[in-house]
Amino acid sequence: MIGTISDWINRATFFVAALLLIFLVALVILAVVMRYAIGQPLVYSYDLSTLLFAWTVFLGLSLAEHKGAHLSIIRPEDFVGPRTGRAIEIVRLTALLAISLGTLWFGVKLLGRAVMVIPSMRISIGWLYASLPIGFGLLSIEYFLKLLIAFSKRGGAPRALAAPQTGHATLFKDSK
Repeated sequence: MIGTISDWINRATFFVAALLLIFLVALVILAVVMRYAIGQPLVYSYDLSTLLFAWTVFLGLSLAEHKGAHLSIIRPEDFVGPRTGRAIEIVRLTALLAISLGTLWFGVKLLGRAVMVIPSMRISIGWLYASLPIGFGLLSIEYFLKLLIAFSKRGGAPRALAAPQTGHATLFKDSK
């Protein structure tokens, strides 16, 4: 059940993030062509690409966490017994959830003060700032679901909701 909820959220998030990234790449290519080939730069291309980049990055936070693709160093729970490992994992996930919720709260406060307008597009800067609480809200959901799994398991440490990506950056960890 928990895995299904997480999978559904991540599929929807991936779809939106992929569309934004495709649009971002197309926009940058169009901006370069317009500036250097045609000689008429797009006034809004820098601001819109910044907006799209922020949304892509913050939506990608929960996607990377879901797949276990964030940079990891040595995880202490990998070197201790199952019970201790589970306790360490619960503490780690709780701390990450607290940080994520704190950043979500900061993002909501920032969004509440968004009174400026992006001049080139004539839209509120709130569209940019909204990426922060939404991205960290999705990340908080991911951590919360992992905590539910951790508390429901008996024995060993909980793992990523999805299988970790092979080839992701892992420092100081044996490759055995």
